[in-house]
Amino acid sequence: MDKDSIFKKNMEDSYGRIAKKLRISVTDRCNMQCVYCMPYNNTNWLEQNTLLSYEQIVHLVNIFAKFGIEKIKITGGEPTVRPKIEELVKSLSNIDGIKSISMTTNGLLLKDKVKKLKDSGLNSITISLDTFNQKRFKAITGIEGGLTKVLDSIDAAKTAGLQVKINVVIMRGWNEDEIVHFAQFSRETNTIVKFIEFMPLDGTGIWTNNLVFSKREMIQLINTKVKKLVPLFNDNSDPARLYSFEDGIGIVGFIPSITEPFCQYCDRIRITSDGKFYTCLFEKKIYDLKVLLQEGKSDAEIGEYILENIKKKPEGIISLTRLNLLKPTLNQMHTIGG
Repeated sequence: MDKDSIFKKNMEDSYGRIAKKLRISVTDRCNMQCVYCMPYNNTNWLEQNTLLSYEQIVHLVNIFAKFGIEKIKITGGEPTVRPKIEELVKSLSNIDGIKSISMTTNGLLLKDKVKKLKDSGLNSITISLDTFNQKRFKAITGIEGGLTKVLDSIDAAKTAGLQVKINVVIMRGWNEDEIVHFAQFSRETNTIVKFIEFMPLDGTGIWTNNLVFSKREMIQLINTKVKKLVPLFNDNSDPARLYSFEDGIGIVGFIPSITEPFCQYCDRIRITSDGKFYTCLFEKKIYDLKVLLQEGKSDAEIGEYILENIKKKPEGIISLTRLNLLKPTLNQMHTIGG
């Protein structure tokens, strides 16, 4: 049999979902300590020599691209803390079959890197911002004076010509009173703002269902306080349900992982910074791709391993919700990548 015949297959799991998007964490480290993500003063960082090199990442993406992966998202931790991240972007942009490259970032270091990233082939950037209040910013992120840097990075990214999206994790009792402000920000700046329900991927262990402010509540608030929302055409595989306003000005999205799970349409898979393959954010099994590279396995052998394990992709958070198994720290987001 032709050794490359394995790559004539796609990455279909046992539920009929076909992976098209790959999220790659380049580091578990972060220069923030957000309450909904990072452990509090108790973080066991990976040793730097255990991380995938850029060459290894590119090697793996070439394999995944042969299986039909089209979109790459670079994540962390905080990807901009890894040196020369633009060199990885440039290498990934030259891989056949890859149609777009995006990045998630907290924005603290982005302003000075954004031009190089754009010139290297980055198409879009998603910036995390959960409040416009300086004091609250410190309470959520642990960073004094960081809000101005993030806002400056948003402006710099837009000036550089990148598509800019804002991610806002909404936590009841923390920042739901700013939903209206963020909706107005979208209308005033022509920036897509996506509201995310608080998920049990927190290192601090504070998650409870009572802290979840639902998509339904958010829409009701925006309809009442800003302007009526109108649903846009949404790709079912996109986690964000996008809406515009009745006058067509501004776009907001909602990622209702808890109250309206969308696992049946999931087309995303992940590689951690130390080379582990995750088919789902809530997966507990570990599939090690780095060890295969170190053992000198062929692309076809690595491909067979990937196809074998994509079949084991779990149903997702939808099954955990149905079985009432949601609890804090089911997984830690910063170790897997968003």
